[in-house]
Amino acid sequence: MFDANAQVWRPLSWAVAFSVPLCLGLAPAAMADDGVWDSINFSFGGFLRTETAFSTVGRGNVNNQISNSFNDKVVERQAYLPPELLPALTGGLLPATTDWGTPGTEFPQILGSDADEPARRGDEIPNRESDWNLNMLRGEFETKIRFGNNWKITARMRAVYDDALGYEEFDASRLTEINDGQGIVGGDPELYQNDVNYFEYRVEGDRNPVPLEYAGENYLIDFPALVLEYANGPLSLRFGNMQIAWGQALFFRVLDVVDGLDLRRHSVLDYAQEEFADERVPALGIRLGYQLTDSILLDSYVKQFRPTVLGNPNTQYNVIPTQFTVHDLYKQGGYDEEVNYGFRLRGNLGEFGWQAVYSKRYNPDGVYRWTKSNVVHEIAGGDTGCGTVACSFNLTYNTDPTRTYGSVGEALANTPLEAAPGGVYSAEEWFTYAAQVRLNGVTGLNALITEFDGATDAYASPVENIEQGTAELNTFFIAADDAFRGHIAREYFQEEVFGLGGSYVVSASPGSLFDQLIINLEVSYTPDRTFTNTSLSPREYIVEDAWVGALVMEKYYRFTYRFPATYFVLQWMHRDVDDLFGRHLSGYGGSATSQPDGVDGADYIAFAFQQPFPQDIFRIGFATLYDTRGSILVQPGIRWKPSGPLAVELFYSYIDGCTSACDNPNDTLLSTADWADEGVLRLTYQF
Repeated sequence: MFDANAQVWRPLSWAVAFSVPLCLGLAPAAMADDGVWDSINFSFGGFLRTETAFSTVGRGNVNNQISNSFNDKVVERQAYLPPELLPALTGGLLPATTDWGTPGTEFPQILGSDADEPARRGDEIPNRESDWNLNMLRGEFETKIRFGNNWKITARMRAVYDDALGYEEFDASRLTEINDGQGIVGGDPELYQNDVNYFEYRVEGDRNPVPLEYAGENYLIDFPALVLEYANGPLSLRFGNMQIAWGQALFFRVLDVVDGLDLRRHSVLDYAQEEFADERVPALGIRLGYQLTDSILLDSYVKQFRPTVLGNPNTQYNVIPTQFTVHDLYKQGGYDEEVNYGFRLRGNLGEFGWQAVYSKRYNPDGVYRWTKSNVVHEIAGGDTGCGTVACSFNLTYNTDPTRTYGSVGEALANTPLEAAPGGVYSAEEWFTYAAQVRLNGVTGLNALITEFDGATDAYASPVENIEQGTAELNTFFIAADDAFRGHIAREYFQEEVFGLGGSYVVSASPGSLFDQLIINLEVSYTPDRTFTNTSLSPREYIVEDAWVGALVMEKYYRFTYRFPATYFVLQWMHRDVDDLFGRHLSGYGGSATSQPDGVDGADYIAFAFQQPFPQDIFRIGFATLYDTRGSILVQPGIRWKPSGPLAVELFYSYIDGCTSACDNPNDTLLSTADWADEGVLRLTYQF
């Protein structure tokens, strides 16, 4: 950064200083004599950066189509006669006498030649692994203009571009020849029916719901800060687009409850010690600060509600399996017109510090539920050529006077299911992915059946266990000509967050390890927080009080006078009902062969240090996050700054989702990111 002061006109900033008067048609001398400019200070700076992440594990994101763990895997399937078929055909005179999968109820081979057809995703979607997780160009530019002693404008623009160089990409438009030329029909076409869209945040009813953000498939331009600030004595006011960071914790967000996170660039795998600086979502708002006393500060805000933004389908760090289509209701639900507000009181009393936080907000993570697909797509087979399970379903349905809808396709449109490629192909895939995202595959199946009349109208019925669920799912997957896509909606609920924090600075022998050790304790309480039901039920969310606490100890310690002090931080977090990603803990513990039984509480330990070298030419860092149930993230890094404007950073993220202390990877936090081991190289030019 450099300063251009119109009162002094120092030669060191001639380039910027001359640019201002030339734009106004004035000579520098004339400006220097004009008193209107005497109190204006102007600064401009920024950086240009390349960011590259190279995968070191030889496998891609399992949530994406081309690296789905079932690609090229042959899974046996068997179709069965629906238990509700007999009651339907007899008008209810005869009850169902069997369950799904009862021996002897296998779909008759004479009716369906594909009744025991195996599934192989690779027939439609080839398995490809990408060596590159990230190849992005970034520029950030910041301008500050100060008017006199009271007013200041800060504008920071961020621009990123990713041309997908080196990536293996999935193009959904290539699937249009499947399912009678329809391919994937439901959902936003730019997200689910074409090639990969890296940056546009698109919601139902609005392709550009975020003010001051301009995005396309390969670029994103936004303003993390565009703020007019007024300060006068104890009062400070800020108006505009801004981010707000509260709390002290690294990795952990206890009191940092104001902003959601934008995970489109590098998800949560950026350099950990930057503490979400690049991820917090800015929003339009007003922030007021007031120094109530010499030791007590009030910090308050009112901001537009903006949700956490997840990576789009099939992008490198996407977290929602792309067998499912998401309908984000941020616009349709009117949430874009809602505001969040809150305040923080912060003070000191000798060696003790304290803070109290209150926020009334819409939870930016949102919750998810099943929703109707509204896609009328007849399953394969039609009314002729009855050599398929689908044809048998169609003929039975069309001759059954008790059915509600005109066809099987119309019935399915009133369920969360769409018969389309790129979905789930087998019961094994269904239960495996349900466990991975911490849902219950059995209750999830029952919810989409019992809470949508189109499913029961198409002879689906609830199941009691995974074995019955396997029989039913495989029957319908075969009837759908291999796969069903699931449709889920994302909506948001208001909540109140109460938080307290305390800190203490230890006084010990000067120069000792404990002298000037800072101890922070943060606790937050959210009554009646709304969570996604592990069944994705649209009628009944999980509503539960949530407690989160963190103990943070940090210290600068100088081992030798030849080197600057080393910074250390050690943290412990406990969450009683959800994990670090906001998933309810009742969804933990499932697998392809067992339903989740949940866990009681979650505990995480984080440790980090940073050691600068003399003249700060080199700086080494280390951070680790450990889930006590048996998963770990380790992130060493080094920065080399060979000259003033140039910097080279290299860090590595190693993730073990199931250590020797782990019995089931779906009992741990990080198993869902186990694929993401990567080395990251940043080349930065600052100005």
